[in-house]
Amino acid sequence: KEYQDALDWITDIIENPNRPKRNECEICNSNKKLEQHHVRGRKHGNETITVCKECHETLTENQRLWDRSWLNPNAENKDAFLERGLIDICELKYEKTGREIFKRIAEQLKRVFSYD
Repeated sequence: KEYQDALDWITDIIENPNRPKRNECEICNSNKKLEQHHVRGRKHGNETITVCKECHETLTENQRLWDRSWLNPNAENKDAFLERGLIDICELKYEKTGREIFKRIAEQLKRVFSYD
């Protein structure tokens, strides 16, 4: 059930761009200073999650470490940015909640998409 719930959450992010803002951070469950984070970057897609300011800062810092082509709004590898963004949110969710399922999903995504 936990695995299916996690996959349903990720599927919802992918299949429902412009998701409505939630009442709590989708990473750490905080309800303070909520913002929208563009999973693959604002220039590259509308997949968003609701995050607190602290989680948003971490995810944005991670994006700045991605391949430099991410800075180009006309980059052709937009799907790779979505995949990298999903890995980042799963890793941070594991870090913040200790829920092993998100660590395992991040590891699976890395294997599938050949990230170190």
